[in-house]
Amino acid sequence: MKWNGMLAQAVLLMIVMLGSGCAGSNPSNATTQGPPGTTARGSTAKRPAEGSHADRTYIDTSARLSEYKVIYVAPPTMDTTAERDEKVNDFLRQLEITIRSSGEGSPRGTGKFELVTTNEQEAKAKGKYLVFHNDVLVHFGSTAARMIVGMGAGRSKLIVVASLEDPSTNNILLKYTGWGGSVAGFGSQILSKMQGDAVSIENYFAGLVPKVSS
Repeated sequence: MKWNGMLAQAVLLMIVMLGSGCAGSNPSNATTQGPPGTTARGSTAKRPAEGSHADRTYIDTSARLSEYKVIYVAPPTMDTTAERDEKVNDFLRQLEITIRSSGEGSPRGTGKFELVTTNEQEAKAKGKYLVFHNDVLVHFGSTAARMIVGMGAGRSKLIVVASLEDPSTNNILLKYTGWGGSVAGFGSQILSKMQGDAVSIENYFAGLVPKVSS
């Protein structure tokens, strides 16, 4: 009886996982996909641009990066499709710490700026500066999967829209939409995967910075 019960649970889990979709880089299966024609410039975590890296990248070709020597790294905007509770909030806090750290380190690593700071007043004191912002959405997978094997089971998705903006003009110099996630797993496994994905997204964005006209 014990083995029959375990086998039935395993079969049911496989059915749920198959129903939640397969892992992949195409965000078209996301529950918050952008409407057809969503541009890289207009992309948000809730309405993300789709397609190739190029399709998800916006660069203002008229901008001059050399005009800016300072970047203020704003706190990431963290959101989720799940109902908020202590476990979900803790997950988001831990992910936010990773994004904050990587978000500060990646632009500094480009060597293009004299100062990269999380202190907005310090940035303002230096004169003209850019704001680096991350718009983040976490989708934890199907409700059915969570009910059977716990929060985080089933397909999960991370969407991060990173941007550089001039706060004095609201002009966007650079924006990139990246995503990650996993097919299945529990909370700690998915957190680890998303943290790795977030770092990769931040590093990719940093690699785009030199492409803005200097």
